[in-house]
Amino acid sequence: MDTRVEDRKTRLGKREQLLLLEIGRDRIDTASSFVNYMEEEYGFSKSSVWYNLKRLKEMGLLEFASREEIGKPLSLTKPGMEELSRVGRGREELVRGFESVYTQRMRGIGAGIQYGISQRYGTFR
Repeated sequence: MDTRVEDRKTRLGKREQLLLLEIGRDRIDTASSFVNYMEEEYGFSKSSVWYNLKRLKEMGLLEFASREEIGKPLSLTKPGMEELSRVGRGREELVRGFESVYTQRMRGIGAGIQYGISQRYGTFR
């Protein structure tokens, strides 16, 4: 087995694994649209998604347009597809973990908003 591929696997964080899973076998028109999707779907900051995408690109797992390569879609490379097949085995658990963190955060924000509105208008119970 290629040790570089095995080393890559141990270096991928959970968020990077999730990005690979979300990109999957799709060809996404732009990396920017994917960053927006990850922000909306999981509540990640755009800067952290960009950081992870750039890191995955440096590792040779995905490709997307740079300023010099306008119009190139976001997609996994051949090594990225191989990594996807390894990461994909734990897909449900990984996605569920990030969804629960985001859901809990949103519930907390919603409760805070509800509490603030209720306090202001005297309807808190």
